[in-house]
Amino acid sequence: MKPRAAWPVLAKKAKEKCEEAQAELRKARERVAHLQQSRERMELLYTDYVVRSKEVESRPHSMSETLNFRGFMQQLQSLIGRVDMDLNEAKHEVEVKRLALKAAEQKRIQMDTLVEQDLKTVRDFHRKREQKEMDAAGITLFNLKH
Repeated sequence: MKPRAAWPVLAKKAKEKCEEAQAELRKARERVAHLQQSRERMELLYTDYVVRSKEVESRPHSMSETLNFRGFMQQLQSLIGRVDMDLNEAKHEVEVKRLALKAAEQKRIQMDTLVEQDLKTVRDFHRKREQKEMDAAGITLFNLKH
């Protein structure tokens, strides 16, 4: 009796799926980090423009300057809102990828267990067959002596 050839192949495929799921999760986490950095930069830029706007208001300025500052600040706020939406989607994506990785890990463990069970079954079969042969040889030797 030989170990089945299918289990190691399935175990290898399950391991490859795990590696793919890990890579996808890593990419999703990197995207979240990138979006968080972008949001922080936009927040800093917005804060900077609020300070500049107050400086402009403290000195004589034209209406167009005020409108330009306000327009740009509104654009920044809408961009921050858009990044927040993208960030929420990316966080959801991370959760989906994390669950996919968990499922792939469970499948890999299951396949590894099946490989081990198959090998144990083969070892047990060979051990029992060897024991039977030893018993038969012992009985034959006993019968030859008597």
